Amino acid sequence: MPYKHYIYIVSFFSGFLSLSQEIIWMRITSFVGMSVPQTFAYTLALFLLGIALGAQVGKRICKKRVEIDISLLGVVFVIAALTDIILLTALYLYSAFYSPSIILLGLLTLVCAAVRGVAFPLVHHVGAATKKTGTQISNIYFANVFGSTLAPLLIGFLALDYLNTQQVYLLVCTLTLFIGLFCFKSFKVKAGLFAVSLVSLALLILPEHIFHELSKDSYKANQYPSQLIENKYGFIQVYDSKSDKVVYGANVYDGKLNTDIFQDTNGIDRAYLLTAIKPKAKTALVIGLSTGSWAQVLTSMPSLEKMTIIEINPAYVDFIRENPEVSELLEDDRVEIVFDDGRKYLKQHQDNTYDIILMNTTWHWRAYVSSLLSADFLTIIKKSLAESGVVYYNTTGSLDAYYTAYSIFDYTYQYKNFVLASTDEVVLDSIDIQRNLCALENYSTKKSVFKNEQECQQAMEHIIANPLIPYGEIDMSTLRRKPELITDNNMITEYRYGQGL
Repeated sequence: MPYKHYIYIVSFFSGFLSLSQEIIWMRITSFVGMSVPQTFAYTLALFLLGIALGAQVGKRICKKRVEIDISLLGVVFVIAALTDIILLTALYLYSAFYSPSIILLGLLTLVCAAVRGVAFPLVHHVGAATKKTGTQISNIYFANVFGSTLAPLLIGFLALDYLNTQQVYLLVCTLTLFIGLFCFKSFKVKAGLFAVSLVSLALLILPEHIFHELSKDSYKANQYPSQLIENKYGFIQVYDSKSDKVVYGANVYDGKLNTDIFQDTNGIDRAYLLTAIKPKAKTALVIGLSTGSWAQVLTSMPSLEKMTIIEINPAYVDFIRENPEVSELLEDDRVEIVFDDGRKYLKQHQDNTYDIILMNTTWHWRAYVSSLLSADFLTIIKKSLAESGVVYYNTTGSLDAYYTAYSIFDYTYQYKNFVLASTDEVVLDSIDIQRNLCALENYSTKKSVFKNEQECQQAMEHIIANPLIPYGEIDMSTLRRKPELITDNNMITEYRYGQGL
């Protein structure tokens, strides 16, 4: 039987293509769900449920038809591909008129998985019919598992580096059609499916529409991003406003492009505070680049000798390069940008110490944020601080973050929504702040950041308008419970007190 060995290939692609679509639906749902950790469990549960429902359909087909030709598998794959295209079209049309819905995404994920779940029982049935041995069954299962294992590597780590999510989705649909074509024996059917596959492949040249529609209400109602940068690490959305550019990372506010303290639309006074209280800092570590505005402010410190910036997503550098307000950052020979995980980097460079460690941390309810807010990580940071060094990071409203910092550092303060922590006491003195602000200068042009003494005074007044509050005086009344320690194990900011779906 000439088709008996084809079943291994079909089994491989049955697993590979199903897991590929799961990755894509996970990516879409995570985007709409603003990267809360529950989106992973939600999508996985519905995909597994869909696979189970589809497998039940496949099981019933096997019971009704003792002999199943491999062409039936071709029918299943073609139906799966066409269903996926319909689902993507439905998502686009819905998003064009309404705000994206987690419930709708769950339903689409379930249908996608259910249709694809029909295939494997049939694959097993066809394979076992050709040769009823344990080896044969093992080989079929191995091929399926191998395909499932390879999908995250080829799709998640490779394809999404060169194609956007919409293109990868359509590429998976095209491959599904080709596998369907592969299963049919009729030349006419093969020829027809080949033509359909070419049409599906041609759809890859279409501009990205899905995430533009999904993000049109993120900043303001019906405002589309002027720029959408996508890679395997995630998404960067750029929105134009009257005063500056607003940047979202994976559908959540990430910052604004502004370094002017007098046009303080992004709380940039918080960055200038660091330059005022650590005027002699020589080394700085910045975890998270975002728009580059905060790092650009720190480069104006005349004492700075070395700044290391750790960023996971290289696309932020592309954004910074295109914007003159911060592009000088890339030309500053004191600045080193490393694409890595901040925590991993500190663990691997424990011999390095820093006068300043700055983290403009993402929202405390998003996935993996405990790795930056936990007592475990703050202990690592403490070892990496130079004598009298400070760590300064965004709590984004988590009062537990102040409590956690105080458990590690002798001196912990609140400045607006930031933690300022150190082993030494920090005091705000208006005269010192004004003098230190006047010393700031552009590294390349050597021009002062502030034109005159009057601007320095205005900037100082803007900074001290918000007090530096010692931990014992922080208002915890809005918490309505005792503050709790954030650890790597409890992840309370994401799960126990997180935003959820």
